[in-house]
Amino acid sequence: MSSILFEIDQHVAIITLNRPDKLNSFNREMALLMQEKLDACKSEEVRCVCIVGAGKAFSAGQDLAEVTDPEGPGMQRILSEHYNP
Repeated sequence: MSSILFEIDQHVAIITLNRPDKLNSFNREMALLMQEKLDACKSEEVRCVCIVGAGKAFSAGQDLAEVTDPEGPGMQRILSEHYNP
């Protein structure tokens, strides 16, 4: 199942963070999918974007398990590639 769900209903784009078991904390895959879905919201069909979280939490932020993984990309790379405007 995808970590980001996306639908458009009556000109409203609904993006659902879908990792409820991890309190919707972001990992690299999720950040890439979020950017893809936000790009899709540039359509003339979309007038409003609603971002919601599945389960009991909206989002716990960055998934620190990925950041501390010695084989992972590391915090500096994650921040510069996904969160630095």
